[in-house]
Amino acid sequence: MNAQLRSRTRTLAPVTVRAPGKINVHLGVGGLDDHGYHELATVFQALNLSETLTLIPGGSGQIVVRGRYADAGVPQDESNFARKAISVMIRALEGRREVEVLRDLDIIIDKQVPVAGGMGGGSADAAAALVGAAHLLGGVEESILHDCAVAVGADVAFLLHGGTAIGLGRGEKLSPVLTRGSFHWVLATSAGQLSTPTIYSRFDELNPAPAPAVIPDQVLTALAAGDPEALATAAANDLTEAAVSAMPELAEVMEAGRAAGALLPLLSGSGPTIGFLARDAHHALDLAVLLQATRGVKEAIRTTGPAPGAHVVHEP
Repeated sequence: MNAQLRSRTRTLAPVTVRAPGKINVHLGVGGLDDHGYHELATVFQALNLSETLTLIPGGSGQIVVRGRYADAGVPQDESNFARKAISVMIRALEGRREVEVLRDLDIIIDKQVPVAGGMGGGSADAAAALVGAAHLLGGVEESILHDCAVAVGADVAFLLHGGTAIGLGRGEKLSPVLTRGSFHWVLATSAGQLSTPTIYSRFDELNPAPAPAVIPDQVLTALAAGDPEALATAAANDLTEAAVSAMPELAEVMEAGRAAGALLPLLSGSGPTIGFLARDAHHALDLAVLLQATRGVKEAIRTTGPAPGAHVVHEP
């Protein structure tokens, strides 16, 4: 069990929690299940590009958004992922007297993960909110925390734990993956946005009878060996064709990255951000400089993975 989930004395003091963004190192997409969701076989990797949340008990229920991406249209009402996560936990623990501490929380969000880019910034906010709420309550069973995470979004459960993991089903059935060393990524964001439901619908049009979603053994072998070049030959994202058909300029960005020496251009989730795998830190720096000057790239961000999951960084 993670340290932040163990039982401790309940507190009414503010708590600050950090949670990572993510990239799908591999994303296999299959057909629809009985509930209308696509069967996924993905490998998540948490990145050291993080969101930081402060939860303040006894407030007025306001949400304050600060940081690098504070002006990117982040909702400050009940549709905010952090607020959703708190509401889900309140419902899950309904009837327990101690849950009252979660009502009327003020939430301060330091946005450092690009918004609507397929890197899980909103999911990171939710994961951080759940860990912070558990801390304020003096501890919550890990099974409850997991169920709350899945109720908010499929990526949230992974970001509770971080590292690298296989995700099956909708991505919520997790198994840790052995990795060696760090993998260096350059994330090329786009000024445009893509709707996740639209991309999956386009995938269905392009793949009326998709094969079962799988993770190649070579992906897991490369991660265990810490070998970025081997990973580049095996990893893929099955949503790439659908995303490029909706936003053709993504193909130009991917080609520019290849021309600049990237080992692998990889759509992040359903896009539109492209993750470029580099050999090492020096290579990542060179890639970032070249990509920043590429048409269609809003920002080139260097980061590494794996990173730890949501964890308390300040407590009384």
